[in-house]
Amino acid sequence: ACNEFTTHVMNLLREQSRTRPITPKEIERMVQIIHKKFSSIQMQLKQSTCEAVMILRSRFLDASNPYPSEEAKEELARKCGITVSQVSNWFGNKRIRYKKNIGKAQEEANLYAAKKAAAAFAGASPYSMGGASQGTPTPMMSPAPPGGPQDMAGYSMGINGSDYGSQPYNDGSMGYDPMHQVKFT
Repeated sequence: ACNEFTTHVMNLLREQSRTRPITPKEIERMVQIIHKKFSSIQMQLKQSTCEAVMILRSRFLDASNPYPSEEAKEELARKCGITVSQVSNWFGNKRIRYKKNIGKAQEEANLYAAKKAAAAFAGASPYSMGGASQGTPTPMMSPAPPGGPQDMAGYSMGINGSDYGSQPYNDGSMGYDPMHQVKFT
């Protein structure tokens, strides 16, 4: 925008130089004035934008409700020097980004927990890996319940030898499920 305006002013000065003498020094001085004004305006815009963002961010983080009322939006718009629709758009975008970031953090936490649980399970279980195989997993099996086939209810072999999710835990104990995702609220 500054370059376009500078070009426009220089063209006007060239046109005027046909009717009255304008020195190159005067043209250069005008260009410097234009650049200085644009820099000043840019700094003011950056400052006011930064202040507005800080006000909006403060309201978003401090409030228990990320959906401000119309009155609150009007007050924020006045404080920030922007329109109510800009405030609404900012809050809408902020909520979307916030949910997206929470989702990413949730995925990372779940992945970390699953890796940690899998590593702990692999190191602690005598049924997890065969000692003779070099890096090739052997089927994992749960020990048979005492009493024979009539007591096999609730035991079944799942995919990759896993019996997770197939055994009911109706006895009050907590079953371990490495695929269980921890939810943060």
